[in-house]
Amino acid sequence: MVSFKRYIAFFLCSLLLVACGSVHESSNELGNWIKNDGKVRVLATTAIVQDLVARIGGDDIKVVAIINGNQDPHSYEVVKGDGEKFTYADIVFANGLMLEHSGSMQYQLKHHKDVVFLGEELLKKYPAEIIYVDGQLDPHIWMDISLWSGSIDFIVDKLVEKDPAHKVLYLERAEKVKREFSEMDTQIKERMQKIPESKRYLVTSHDAFNYYVRRYFATPEEVQNGSWRVRMQALQGLAPDEQISVIQIKEIIDHIYKYKIDVIFPESNLSRDSLEKVKEACIKRGKKIRLAKSTLYGDTLGGKSYLEMLKYNAEVLEENLDEDGSH
Repeated sequence: MVSFKRYIAFFLCSLLLVACGSVHESSNELGNWIKNDGKVRVLATTAIVQDLVARIGGDDIKVVAIINGNQDPHSYEVVKGDGEKFTYADIVFANGLMLEHSGSMQYQLKHHKDVVFLGEELLKKYPAEIIYVDGQLDPHIWMDISLWSGSIDFIVDKLVEKDPAHKVLYLERAEKVKREFSEMDTQIKERMQKIPESKRYLVTSHDAFNYYVRRYFATPEEVQNGSWRVRMQALQGLAPDEQISVIQIKEIIDHIYKYKIDVIFPESNLSRDSLEKVKEACIKRGKKIRLAKSTLYGDTLGGKSYLEMLKYNAEVLEENLDEDGSH
């Protein structure tokens, strides 16, 4: 018994040391970012925004993100330490279009001296490209690579304004990023369009893939007349924080029957429970349907880069939406 107690005590102390080490490392990282070394301190609201800013800024800036990992950007509330980041940030880049819609995030964004809302800038420049869902602006603009690429110039302009000495480097990196984005955009479109048209329907946990479906699943005619929307259905709306009703589940099941859908897709940072209920209800009605084993990334990167995340999503969709459903 004494031996067992000693083991438990040693185990708990080890965990405490690991935790303290993690905090210390995080503190060091924040300290290095805060330190005034002449580099522009950039704060991004999400890891997706951070990825794009880092590609353009390179080693000439310091950029950190507020919302990381599998945290939901829609409902994220500012926590201890976040306020300090806003205080020291020379620039804040936000996704905008009310993606970061919690009260505490909105307060910080409205009171910072220099915030660039990428979504609002895209809305002003390309109003016809921004999607509305039930009268609300859809903030998931990064799901269309060609549209997200339009954010690059806004980032360059702000970095050059703050740090004109590195203008040439920012412009050079921006051009490289545009080429890389264009190549990935073409690759994904070609891959998705090879999936039979009758199979290009997407049912997910929440409404994060409208831009993706319009860009990569739809036919040119569907994009022109707006009928592409039938190719995308989700249990929850633009923000995955609402209660799912029996009516919503019934509508999804009816949609699955109407378009002969064989597979539905969970998302990495959301529970599968509601989709499991849809699956069970379909089976009871005699409709065979699968829940994809691999999850899609909607609002998060899952430790991947932006382009890696998109490539991964394309592979999951390609594997599951094949013609004969053999995977």
